Amino acid sequence: MMSSTIIIENGKSSPPRKPCASGIGPGNYRLIGWDMDTTGKKVIDEICQIAGYTPSASYSQYVMPYKDLNPLAMRRHNMKVVTIGKFRVLKDSKTNKVLKTKSEVSALADFLTWLELIRGDATDGIILVHHEPRKIIPAMLLESLKKYNLLERFKEIVKGFANGFNIAEVKCANTVDTFTLRTLSRTLLNQEIQLDNAKHRACLALQIIQHLSSLEVTKGNEANGSGDSDSAMNKTVEFVREFVQPVEMEEQEYAELKVVFERQSTLKPIFEFFFRINRRERQYASPLRRLLAEAGIEYTQLQETWNNGKKEGLEKLIREKLITIEEKKIQDLLYVLESHFDPDKKPQLRISGDRGQIKIEKSKMTNGKEYNNNKCNSSTESPDSTTSSSPHKIKSEPSENSTIIPEE
Repeated sequence: MMSSTIIIENGKSSPPRKPCASGIGPGNYRLIGWDMDTTGKKVIDEICQIAGYTPSASYSQYVMPYKDLNPLAMRRHNMKVVTIGKFRVLKDSKTNKVLKTKSEVSALADFLTWLELIRGDATDGIILVHHEPRKIIPAMLLESLKKYNLLERFKEIVKGFANGFNIAEVKCANTVDTFTLRTLSRTLLNQEIQLDNAKHRACLALQIIQHLSSLEVTKGNEANGSGDSDSAMNKTVEFVREFVQPVEMEEQEYAELKVVFERQSTLKPIFEFFFRINRRERQYASPLRRLLAEAGIEYTQLQETWNNGKKEGLEKLIREKLITIEEKKIQDLLYVLESHFDPDKKPQLRISGDRGQIKIEKSKMTNGKEYNNNKCNSSTESPDSTTSSSPHKIKSEPSENSTIIPEE
């Protein structure tokens, strides 16, 4: 979910980002469930499978990536790249069968052709419905389409994206605690479906939206349209419209996020110690680095502040830029920053899980001071639409020269 922190940049406050998009006007649209499997969560990663679904037709195509899937992606999607003789192939990890693949450019071109066919008489375009706790795959799709000069063709067909997770957050806030595909398919549709395949998730994403739309109509004491599929789908389109993010806004949002990515890259020296230890320590450090980047703070600013005011200067800066952040995170940030800039202090952490929390034990510093043991909430969340079987979602950290959608 999006961060609720209010940040200050250039002396101006920035309100929390809303979990849903600004919406689109009335029109003649067609809804298509859509999802992708990828080699990882970075925007530069490649597509392994792309799928689309409507009640009358579906599309699914595996893609042969140039690089291997990372370990998390292999477990999440149950597929792997192997070498047989002189050839690299994509295999299903469960059945060990070779999957029939195409190149990324061919799969994307075929997908656009299928979208044009399915669009039919929907003169105002297609709305792609996906389901993610963190919005990632729209940016990945746009980046891939841009790479092959297919973006303009895509924009002629597709009006925008609708994230079913955001819609469920609004519409199911009083009935369920988590809004993942797994939970919603179980509670709303009474289904238990394997979510390691993009085709299954694309189908579920649309079915859940249709179900929520029918519940909304029933609340209004209207016919639910079950006997007229076209009428029911039209009502679902009206139900979804306010949550749609137009393609142009998606492009603009990603361009703005790239600035945050660049700031995060400058902060890498501060958090490098935590990133190289283990996965749980990255979970501790990654949200802290993101807070600094979203507040417009870069490494050079922190360095100058330390030179002029030491810890007191850093604390003043942090409290001015992050006006609503909880005290625990303020102290964690100050600890990490002081550990980096003060040559007499070296961070030594031992982090262990404790019922969904991360226990952080801070050892004695070399100057004789001792920090108390603390607990902080981990940034784990329920599995998303591309979840593994793990009860908590593990968040990966980007490399210095890669971009990844910030984890909220």
